[in-house]
Amino acid sequence: MLSIRAKLTLWYLSLAALVLFAFAVTIYLYLSHGLLNAIDTSLVNQAERVAHAVGHPSETEEPSQPGVLILAPQFVSVVDRDGKVADQIPDAEGHEVPVSKPALERAASEWKPQYDEVSLSPTEHVRIITWPARDEDGETFFVVVGQSLREVQRAQRQLVILLAIVNPAALLLAGLGGLWLANGALSPVDRLTRAAERIGRGNLSERVEERRSQDEIGRLAATFNRMISRLEQAFERERRFTADASHELKTPLAVLRGDIEVALRRERAPEEYQRVLKSSLEEIARLTRLTDDLLTLARLDAGESVLAIEPVRLDRLAAEACAYIGPLANSAGVTLHFDTPQSPIEVEGDQKRLTQLLVNLLDNAIKYTHAGGSTRLALSVIDSFAVIEVTDTGRGIPASALSHIFERFYRQTDPRDSRVSGFGLGLAISKWIVDAHGGSIQVESEEGRGSRFTVRLPLQTNDAEPERHRG
Repeated sequence: MLSIRAKLTLWYLSLAALVLFAFAVTIYLYLSHGLLNAIDTSLVNQAERVAHAVGHPSETEEPSQPGVLILAPQFVSVVDRDGKVADQIPDAEGHEVPVSKPALERAASEWKPQYDEVSLSPTEHVRIITWPARDEDGETFFVVVGQSLREVQRAQRQLVILLAIVNPAALLLAGLGGLWLANGALSPVDRLTRAAERIGRGNLSERVEERRSQDEIGRLAATFNRMISRLEQAFERERRFTADASHELKTPLAVLRGDIEVALRRERAPEEYQRVLKSSLEEIARLTRLTDDLLTLARLDAGESVLAIEPVRLDRLAAEACAYIGPLANSAGVTLHFDTPQSPIEVEGDQKRLTQLLVNLLDNAIKYTHAGGSTRLALSVIDSFAVIEVTDTGRGIPASALSHIFERFYRQTDPRDSRVSGFGLGLAISKWIVDAHGGSIQVESEEGRGSRFTVRLPLQTNDAEPERHRG
């Protein structure tokens, strides 16, 4: 299988060979045509002079064409109307010009010069002109002038030899030049290939040297580096996600195993077995929540989530979410307020996912609010967006953590607060839900004074589709 470098060189050589061949043929034809025109011009001038001298012997002045060269050697014959040679002048080698009766007949009938080429020998060719003329008495005669093509053939042979030497040399230089150009053009591609091979062996920190010039190769190298950077970040997130998920799964499994092993070591009272089973159920529920969240995130990453978009009364969903989360707030000693909007607020969205968003935000606010504090859910309309605000009087979020709270498995834990549990996936899922609905989510927080989460969702439009794929 030929490499791209070899293919480019062969294509370049083929094109160069075609151009050189066309150039050689053109030069050969142009030279041959030019030499033949020069001979024909010389024959015409000589035939005209001889015809004037024979037909008008009393005139001393001969017609002339300034600047026209009369080539030698030439041989001349004067032929009468019956085709008999009346006079002739052989060339220096004694060759007599051959007379062609068909040429005489054509010249007499058309009354214009006739050109022919005849062979004196296998290697000797002659260019002949048959010139019709009349003498002073009106009698028709012909002047036949011949010119050897020996010099023309010699010039043609020399040109062929020259082209046969120059063209291969030019092709060789073109091949070397094409190979040099191909090497120069493809060397960055070779570097990309080697870098890709090193990256394929696991070195995602490898980068391709970017050229200063923003040509095709330079843009390819920059794009390749950006792609590898995104892959490196993706693999890093994947490794971190796997490590965090393994850690979160390990804890409840260890608790389950420990409780069951302790319970099986000896006979125990029914109350103790009930305690172990209750603890196991709690850990199983914890594992179930974790696996559900992980499955949700896996589907989101794979692009498999389909939102059932429909008109949704956001104010009703908010009231239902508050009613659902109310018992949790009561058990935590946190007051939950819901500011009912004065008019209905309708958005386009997936009712199930929007309910999950509201519950996640409220649950997060309650968990990080101490007993005696409060949490508030408020809805409003600003411009063409429905605005959801969830505020709390909890412990707040450190400034250093604000940029990480939407990352998976990230959470601010407090060992003194047993209510702060979970896996750090709720806000990551909430952000995806908001993004999938074409909205935005922001957080403002001050340590020791509480936090405010603000969500903006587009209001319903008249051209809403019943279902569409988002995310």
